[in-house]
Amino acid sequence: MKLLMLYGVNCTKDIWNEFSPYLKKYEVDYVEYPHEVTEKANRVDDITKWVYDTYHGQSYDAVIGHSLGGIIALQLASEYNMNFRKIIFLDTNLKPANEFYRNLMTPGHMEQYGKDILPMFQEERKYYTQALFEQLQGEFDYTYYLNNINEKVYGVYGDRNMPEYKNKMEDLNLSDETLGRLELKFISNACHMIMIENPHDLFFTLEPILEN
Repeated sequence: MKLLMLYGVNCTKDIWNEFSPYLKKYEVDYVEYPHEVTEKANRVDDITKWVYDTYHGQSYDAVIGHSLGGIIALQLASEYNMNFRKIIFLDTNLKPANEFYRNLMTPGHMEQYGKDILPMFQEERKYYTQALFEQLQGEFDYTYYLNNINEKVYGVYGDRNMPEYKNKMEDLNLSDETLGRLELKFISNACHMIMIENPHDLFFTLEPILEN
């Protein structure tokens, strides 16, 4: 089985370091967006096109995209007709989500991993345009990509250490129609950086999806 892994804005492929040992039985391509691409990208599609041009000649069973990478994954399937048996996004907002989804890591994980993650964010930020950030942080709606996708799409989110919180679905601000096209999973003891905070539970949530 071959996987295509796409990270989010301000990240590098190092965000998969905690998670990659769980994927040893798979063939995995960890995409790294060149700075010369991101520093000129005013739209998500400017990055997506580079990913397509670079990887479309290969066959992948699944694409896994974190945050911005999830949007790229949906674009690849919807707009560029790349074929994946499974499309999985990790803590990706298809529309602006409520406050519940706006924390990077739990306080404990921030103390544990922040010394590595925050400098990475600060270093990579300079390679992204303000126009791209405005597209990602303004009034966006990427749900229409689902209209052209026949494959099952899975969304995985951290539960912010609030497993009993009743408005997790409502706070995504997605229509019932959109929710009906997704299968959503929640990972305990994790926020936005799921693959770093709880790689064990993330893998054992994704494994049956990938193997089914």
